[in-house]
Amino acid sequence: MPFLASFSVSIRPALLSAVATALLGLAASCTYSHGDPAPACDVPSETITYAGVISPIFEANCRRCHGAAVYATLGGGNDFSSYAAISSYPQGTLLGSIKHAPGYDFMPKDGGKISDCDIARIEAWYAKGKPQ
Repeated sequence: MPFLASFSVSIRPALLSAVATALLGLAASCTYSHGDPAPACDVPSETITYAGVISPIFEANCRRCHGAAVYATLGGGNDFSSYAAISSYPQGTLLGSIKHAPGYDFMPKDGGKISDCDIARIEAWYAKGKPQ
């Protein structure tokens, strides 16, 4: 029994030290001490073009079902594989779907709603005349 008692006494400081280190690590991870926070979405000051902004949004969120090779089978016949295809799509229908508005098919179907910032970028692209 004396061995067991001395064992538990010698482990307590090490255990307390480990717990304190873990808590300190958790607290530090909740701050911006590891770098600056992500920049705020500032759509009005962005240069929004199909090639630079819109195509990457569609690549990340839409083309797994609405790409050139799969849109006929997976995408309900809606092709979002090119500038011509996307720019000819009705703005109201597209925005209703990606905003998850009532009465529209929510897109993307296999994921959550795309970011509000990306939705604002798509709206701005339409408003600016759909620049390439």
